Amino acid sequence: MKNVIRKTDYTRYDRDLLRIGLARVLAKIVLRAFFSFIQLGIRRMSVEAPYGSWTSTITPDLFAKGNCKAICELQATNDGVFWVEQSASTGKRELYFHSCKPSSTSVRWAPQQSVQNCVHEYGGGSFLPLSDGSVIYSTIDGVFHQKVPEAPPVQLADSNEKKLRYADFSVSGTHIFCVNESHLQPGVDPENRIISIDMVTKEQKVVASGADFYASPRVSADGKRIVWMQWNHVNMPWDETSIHLAVLNDDGTISNEVVVKDGTGKKINYYCPSWEEQYLLMINDSTNFWNLYEVDVGEEFKEKSVFPVDHEIGYPLWQLADRPYASNGSCIIMNVNGRLMLRRDMAVREVPTPGYTVFSHLSITDADVAYAIASGPRKASCVLQIDLSKEESEPTIDVIRTARDDKDIEALDISEPEHLEFQSDGVPVSAWFYKPKNRHFTGPAAMLPPVLVLGHGGPTAVAVNSLDLKKQFFTSRGFAVLDVNYRGSTGFGTNFRNMLKGQWGVVDRDDMIAAARSVIARRLVDADKVCIQGSSAGGYLVLSALIHSDVFKAAVCAYGVADLIGLAKDTHKFERGYNQTLIGKYPEEERIYKVSAACFSSTPIHL
Repeated sequence: MKNVIRKTDYTRYDRDLLRIGLARVLAKIVLRAFFSFIQLGIRRMSVEAPYGSWTSTITPDLFAKGNCKAICELQATNDGVFWVEQSASTGKRELYFHSCKPSSTSVRWAPQQSVQNCVHEYGGGSFLPLSDGSVIYSTIDGVFHQKVPEAPPVQLADSNEKKLRYADFSVSGTHIFCVNESHLQPGVDPENRIISIDMVTKEQKVVASGADFYASPRVSADGKRIVWMQWNHVNMPWDETSIHLAVLNDDGTISNEVVVKDGTGKKINYYCPSWEEQYLLMINDSTNFWNLYEVDVGEEFKEKSVFPVDHEIGYPLWQLADRPYASNGSCIIMNVNGRLMLRRDMAVREVPTPGYTVFSHLSITDADVAYAIASGPRKASCVLQIDLSKEESEPTIDVIRTARDDKDIEALDISEPEHLEFQSDGVPVSAWFYKPKNRHFTGPAAMLPPVLVLGHGGPTAVAVNSLDLKKQFFTSRGFAVLDVNYRGSTGFGTNFRNMLKGQWGVVDRDDMIAAARSVIARRLVDADKVCIQGSSAGGYLVLSALIHSDVFKAAVCAYGVADLIGLAKDTHKFERGYNQTLIGKYPEEERIYKVSAACFSSTPIHL
């Protein structure tokens, strides 16, 4: 017998649906009324005041408070994690260690030392933990070896009154391999090279020389081979580079040097080489995006993509030894445009990191515990520990050290940014937009807030959505902040980054103007209260924007570039070629330098 719905059953069924529908409508009305009541209560607790006039607890003296100014460098071992943090009170860069043993506390390794270097002027790669638990580190006075915390260090190399610089260490037996920069000859460019230092005799030997710059000397696990990257003017380390491989001899020298990959003349960037058994891992941007590749050193250096993606796994090597990926032989963790991805057993999955969006200096232990310097919209710079050892469950995340505690941040009025996109000369450009936020104030309904438009430095840097109290200083006082990723910024592919070549102060300037006009058109800000701020390369951007537009009513240019000819003559070796790719050859194209220099133009406002 077939199931038949009788008329009476259908009517009853219909009535039940009606009751459910009425209940849902009633629930929505109640919820709306509840949230309206909450919003009304918040408004009653806050004071209406003009944007820009609000008082705030985020004051300049707060910037100097916290546990430290920033976490600067990080490297993990199977015993724990080392990092360098900058003291908020003294500015010293102090080396710390935290053991992986339960209930461990962090210890300061070298209290009397500031662990840092000035290779390429920007440093990085200032220390290396060794397998016996000791550490090699660099200071302005040379290279030191220290076996246990707070013990007297043994000096392995002298800086010769700060004329010799050392960074980016690797080790094989009793030999240290590092990047060395010699300023011994006055009046000429410093000489960059890779050297070895005998930890017993302290003898130094040149391993590789002749190129303008070197980075990332990495010794294989068996200690028999070494790989490194090198490049020449006018390239920067994110332009055309090459990867070299050689056999290590017992005396700290090399033989049988070969070129593994060469981007010279091919407009390909190769960087961040490391070892994974018989493979080399390295990053290149041959697909327009920095991606990670395995290179088989036994088969004519054939390469295979680890995780092909139209996103960046990498960033400009302004500082040595920064790593956008880490491998322990069984798995690889990668920073893919602010998302951590894990490859294990040839499968790739995302590692959830709630609240964290910016990562650097990735490192991983044999036990599948990863570490990174991390931050986020409401998270200060920290040492993040991610336990990936349990394959079937979500990773366990712990904060080992943070520049500023979460409870201190929660007490502040933090504006989290919104990602905006707009068109500039037909090119998609983006920015982070921070609305004014202060729990004690609201702006008048008929008013729009003033806005501070920010141009980052570099100019090959990037605006990110991590916590920056300088931005919150303004948003908590009723200003909006617009942080622009103009053409030339990192994170959007090589083609986008290279749009600034030969166009510095032109396309980036146009993007800043377009960004300001975009938020004005969306009625997010007051068109008569648009400000602009930048420093260094961002300062030059500010000056150019002021000369070529009247959209900005006030400006702050901090240590900005104004005299391009002076910049070309006085720039240090590392960035000298950078000027020529951004502006033009000097002195052959001196006319461009004069036309583009802000010091030869005037602005419609007084600075």
